[in-house]
Amino acid sequence: MALSDKIKQLPKWSRNEANKWADFIELSCMKSDDKFMSIDDMLDHYADENPEEMDRGSWEHSSKYDKIYSDIEGYFSLIEFRARTLGKYYPFEITSDKSIALKSNQLRHHTFYFFLLCASNLSFFDKSTGYYLTHAFEDISCYILRAISSPYANTHVFGTSRSDTNNYYEGNLRQRISTLANNLSAITSKPFDMDSKYDVPAGDGGLDLVSFTSFDNMPFIPFSFGQCACSNEEWEEKQSSIKPDTWLARLNNIAPYLQYTFVPFYCRRANGEFENVSVINTCVIDRHRIFKIARRAFFKKFAKHSIFNKIEELVNN
Repeated sequence: MALSDKIKQLPKWSRNEANKWADFIELSCMKSDDKFMSIDDMLDHYADENPEEMDRGSWEHSSKYDKIYSDIEGYFSLIEFRARTLGKYYPFEITSDKSIALKSNQLRHHTFYFFLLCASNLSFFDKSTGYYLTHAFEDISCYILRAISSPYANTHVFGTSRSDTNNYYEGNLRQRISTLANNLSAITSKPFDMDSKYDVPAGDGGLDLVSFTSFDNMPFIPFSFGQCACSNEEWEEKQSSIKPDTWLARLNNIAPYLQYTFVPFYCRRANGEFENVSVINTCVIDRHRIFKIARRAFFKKFAKHSIFNKIEELVNN
């Protein structure tokens, strides 16, 4: 597992995508020779790759330079927010001049942070590694959903990361949705029963995680659905796959339910507010909230996942 050479080049992102740039700075720090990144390092990086945009001789007097400096300073303000709110769980130290340096003593919770950082930036990995990271994120999100659900709840992965050894939902998509209906003491709808598109071996119907609490084999039990998204570009749209309109067309006799969207990246401004509340229509569990939920027992469990050693190797090599 290795970062591609893309990390050596500035991404072609809008400078307004602040959290993505903050992630890029963290990844660059992690893989740099001196494990250090500053505002000046980012300015030099930008100047080296965009020499045509400005006359370097007049940089410090140009409005363009001022705007670029302001943007980069904003990225480091986001990093300061992360460090301040995560405390000991944050794997970098913030210096007096807002630079960041990798902590010398890396612990389990730091490895977990790097896992979320990598899962948020699949474009810097090859396709097979990206596939592995997204599946691991489904597993980890299941741990998180289990932690915030009732202690009496049954919580399982429904999506494509289901393992052969721990596969609660088996069979083709129709069989798995039918099993889900049985878990919820519900019944499948007639349109679902008649639709051949569910007779496929793969796919998850837009559902990654489920948590339910059974009482008496009667319908309308409490439950929640979860969707996992590692893409900054797709997570907003993927929220619709767990909306009631989608699932009421497949299942009858179900109660109103909680809808969670798990994302490994930050959706925050430097003051902790969401970047854009208008695009959120589920309960979003972002990197900030994941760390609010995680506890020592959770990190021990994460250390047993196969992704743990791969992330450790990536950080240390």
